[in-house]
Amino acid sequence: MINIHIENQLYKVNKKDNLLKICLSLGFNIPYFCWHPILGSIGVCRQCAIKQYDNTKKKGHIIMSCMSLPSKESNIIINDNDIINFRKKIIELLMLNHPHDCPICDEGGSCHLQDMTVMVGHNIRRYTFPKRKYKNQYLGPFISHVMNRCITCYRCVRFYKNYAGGKDFNVFSSKNDIYFGRYNDGILENPFSGNLIEICPTGVFTDKAYTNNFTRKWDLQYAPSICQHCSLGCNIFVGERYGKLSNIQNRYHEEINHYFLCDKGYFGYGYTYLKNNPINIIYNKKIIFNKNIIVKKITNLILKSQKIIGIGSPRASIESNFLLKKLVGKKNFCLGILESEKKQINYIIKILQNTNIYFPTLSEIENYDVILILGEDLSNTNPRAALAVRQAMKKNILHKNIPYWHSDAILNIKNRSSNSLFITSLDKTMLDDISSWNYYNTIIKQSQFGFALANCIENKKNDIFLYDKTLKNKIIEIKNILLNSIKPLIISGTGSNSLELISASYAVAQALNKKKKNTGLFYGLNTVNSMGLGLINGKSLDDIFIKNNLFNNNSTIDTIIIMENDLYFYEEKNKLNNFFKNIPNIIVLDHIFSRTMEKANIILPTANFMESSGTVINNECRAQRFFQVYKPSFYNKNNNRKSSWKWIYKIYAKLKNLDNSITLDEVIKKCEKNISILKGISLAAPKANYRIHNRKFARSPIRYSGRTSILSNSSVNEPEQPKDKDTIFNFSMEGNYNSNINCTHLPFLWYPGLNSSQSLYKFQKEIGISSKYGPTGFKIREKKNNKIKIKIKNNFNKFSISKKLIIVSYHHLFYNKILIQESFLIQKYFYNHYVVFNQKDAKKLGILNNHLVKLYCLNNIFILKTYISKFLHQGLISMPLGIKEIPLSFSGKTIEKIKVLK
Repeated sequence: MINIHIENQLYKVNKKDNLLKICLSLGFNIPYFCWHPILGSIGVCRQCAIKQYDNTKKKGHIIMSCMSLPSKESNIIINDNDIINFRKKIIELLMLNHPHDCPICDEGGSCHLQDMTVMVGHNIRRYTFPKRKYKNQYLGPFISHVMNRCITCYRCVRFYKNYAGGKDFNVFSSKNDIYFGRYNDGILENPFSGNLIEICPTGVFTDKAYTNNFTRKWDLQYAPSICQHCSLGCNIFVGERYGKLSNIQNRYHEEINHYFLCDKGYFGYGYTYLKNNPINIIYNKKIIFNKNIIVKKITNLILKSQKIIGIGSPRASIESNFLLKKLVGKKNFCLGILESEKKQINYIIKILQNTNIYFPTLSEIENYDVILILGEDLSNTNPRAALAVRQAMKKNILHKNIPYWHSDAILNIKNRSSNSLFITSLDKTMLDDISSWNYYNTIIKQSQFGFALANCIENKKNDIFLYDKTLKNKIIEIKNILLNSIKPLIISGTGSNSLELISASYAVAQALNKKKKNTGLFYGLNTVNSMGLGLINGKSLDDIFIKNNLFNNNSTIDTIIIMENDLYFYEEKNKLNNFFKNIPNIIVLDHIFSRTMEKANIILPTANFMESSGTVINNECRAQRFFQVYKPSFYNKNNNRKSSWKWIYKIYAKLKNLDNSITLDEVIKKCEKNISILKGISLAAPKANYRIHNRKFARSPIRYSGRTSILSNSSVNEPEQPKDKDTIFNFSMEGNYNSNINCTHLPFLWYPGLNSSQSLYKFQKEIGISSKYGPTGFKIREKKNNKIKIKIKNNFNKFSISKKLIIVSYHHLFYNKILIQESFLIQKYFYNHYVVFNQKDAKKLGILNNHLVKLYCLNNIFILKTYISKFLHQGLISMPLGIKEIPLSFSGKTIEKIKVLK
């Protein structure tokens, strides 16, 4: 730390930061474009000019604050006449060719260029010559491209190419003809392309999906929420108007997603406004309008039932799963996942509770210098973790003498990086381009590799792979690199559906710990609340189906409650069809129409994540709260969608003769009381009675307009705003919203003079470091001295190639989650599902790329396009498990017959 003067006031500042970050963190306003707290500085926009005086305070000169370190005892002047005039002229030059089309630009009202233009006082256009014009490109269904608005800040290419590792986007030409885009039109291939929308300070890249439900930023109602598409729990803002999700924005979290989301997070929510989403209560195919009647009918069914089963879901909240378990009883509660996944989650929970293991946060992954990924295709299963791995490979101890923000200097020496990434996988992954070594093999062989490496690290006798000297030497090499590293990290997860692979990753981490290495262990799970479901505990689907003879017409179960789960996602359709025939009373609660719902005789429409509030627990056991954005019945009085936990509690209260109204805080209190391991989830967010100045917090900006006429098509009277008893927010613009108000869960970003997402910096203690009131969420895991058994399957039996191909799963960004597949845009533009063959197997079968093949398995027929891989092991066939008609239970099954259709 050193002392400097800013505007003649003394401040103690970090000498490693640049002056722009220092000034912004201290609350001073300096305009900027090219600088970004993660991407660093390149000094191309020349907009962040300040004047620096030496310690004599006599001689001053203009410098670019983003490219300058603080000098001891120097004095910084931000706003004198020289600086003000310099900035005005620079932004005038930047704006020469800008079309000034704010009224029709989607970015209008939330544009950083607008903010900065107002800040520097540029308001008269003197340039009267023809403007430069560009042809815009088609970049896919998600992102619009309007190149005429570009001010050449280079943020887009620096993020897409240098930070996210994209190969299909670049900068072309030179001087006044610089162009940012693809070589040819086409869908952007990188799974983080959506960040271009927020990275760009102008309207060059805008949300194309947003235009379908477009509303200006100030006319949206917001809530802080959690991304629902993987286990990492990235924080998001959700904006709504007229009962439809308008857009998703990144919500900064210093320990998880920082400034970036994956494309799942930005564009995976088309399922929230499908036309066939249930809104009515259905009883025996008839609509019931009275909630009390259906609750009474269900309670009567339960009282008459010999045996009732409740099936929960990893995409439902902690509160919903807990209350369902309480309703049906511990012995009758099913987690709604397969036995294999349940065992993997339980094993990971034991590891997380172990006092000897350090489980890093998502952002901490970037600080490891050697990373080993065992079997997990992170780029598709938990993409934001893959982005963190990519950054870890770029960091280098050689950067010590170069300022961390000096983007170009660091980029120039990145090829000398000593960091190493090793990956084992079934087939190629999107991280292969930065890996030091890849091992493509079967799951069994990959787990064997992990155990062999663990034995090698501990210098134990190693009989594994003795027949393969090349592989043995590689194991020794990787061992030496791990032992010589500063911070090694082992990554695995449930994506490979292998308990042995997870066990192998633990064995490697433990072996490194015994060598006194500062080792981290990181696991990715399948779904947003997979970890929370595992902590609640219950039976697996296999327990319910097999042990109760549901497939054999011998079941004693007569009532089943299925909550936010489509069983066809997990199990084979013929078995399930037979299963449903044997159950007289099928009650389904869900917010999307599914094949399971087709079998129900009672349907209770539930609220999705933007229509309800609840708690989910991410892969590191961090409990986080998502909040309701709007009340469904406000726009349509006949809309009976309620949170699952509210429906379940109404039934439970009726059975127990209790008051049928309950708040979210009361449910959370019951969760903590009944399941000790969940103690602490109440700390994930403030309680609903939390007030500042005796006021709740506003869900909408103070500039929100049109409220009085929002329902004028049905009534001239303005309806009363709904009351929210479950959270700290109001369904309106009334309430607290100022940055100086202590609110850890900001519903939207807006600050006087800063309308764009860059206003986030006004809500941080120090830019890029921490939020003003600390990170949200609460880690609930208990620490124990667990003795964890190493799971080794088949005593390392050699994988044998048979005539029948064994099914393994391949992952795709948009294919493997049940909700995201329902999106119209996903179905329209990502409709091709591929089956992957090893090139030798394909040659035997006479199959080429893009052939159509018909596959026969367990009385099911699948027709898919083919892709030939030189990496997939012979004897395996890789299929997109989890898409419609191909359930997860097909993993490990064999293909009985293949017919080439061409």
